[in-house]
Amino acid sequence: MAASFLFGQFMGGLTTAMFLFLIASGLSLVFGVMRVINFAHGSFYMLGAYLAWQAVQWVHPTGAGFWIAAVFSAAAVGVLGAVVERLFFRSLYGREEAVPAPFHLRAGS
Repeated sequence: MAASFLFGQFMGGLTTAMFLFLIASGLSLVFGVMRVINFAHGSFYMLGAYLAWQAVQWVHPTGAGFWIAAVFSAAAVGVLGAVVERLFFRSLYGREEAVPAPFHLRAGS
């Protein structure tokens, strides 16, 4: 095998590993802060990747266009995530606090 092929495989694997680490660290950060598992985290990541790709197509793939697309897509998905958190997760927090503890976990039992 050629060294360039092995190097290409190594870089492709490293890129995939970095993407998976980014998704997993974001998921664990959300769970650590909010104590809610957001299964839509991967979907938001996918939506951000698609928006970045589409924005690059709109502004033409130049050096500055790529960075504009990356900032735009990250901001758009961040705003969408905040809206989803406000509209859907906030109502779940109130319901979770209103549920009484099981009988065997109540104080004084």
